[in-house]
Amino acid sequence: MSAKSKPAGYPPIMALGIPEIDEQHETFFAMLGRIDTVSPDMYRQLDDDETDNMLDIMSDLKDFAMQHFSFEENLMDEADYPGLDGQQDSHERFLDDITRLEAELMNGTSVPPVKLHGFLADWFAEHVREMDLPFAEFRKKSAE
Repeated sequence: MSAKSKPAGYPPIMALGIPEIDEQHETFFAMLGRIDTVSPDMYRQLDDDETDNMLDIMSDLKDFAMQHFSFEENLMDEADYPGLDGQQDSHERFLDDITRLEAELMNGTSVPPVKLHGFLADWFAEHVREMDLPFAEFRKKSAE
């Protein structure tokens, strides 16, 4: 995917006005869309092959999230953002949650794709709104 293209359905309201972060958020959003392709029925339990595909997606999401979180936290540190500790805590909780979900899938707990997608999409939207947007506003005010 080109860095300029917008994933289908990416909510423009989530744009922060920080190009690097916005591009990374768009990539994360597009990665969530991969969950929709795992099974023809998002509401049924996954079979073994679908579980393997979901684990691949979860691993990719976790790897991407770690890179993104590191980038985001470095920007916040450079800006002396007072909300950095809360941001780091939120990022840590997300990584713990996704690791727990991966473990559940590996241990045979079959979670319907709609539940995984819903959790990740809800976390993402809330995190951008509650944690990232205040940083973007802080950064904009600091530049004035």
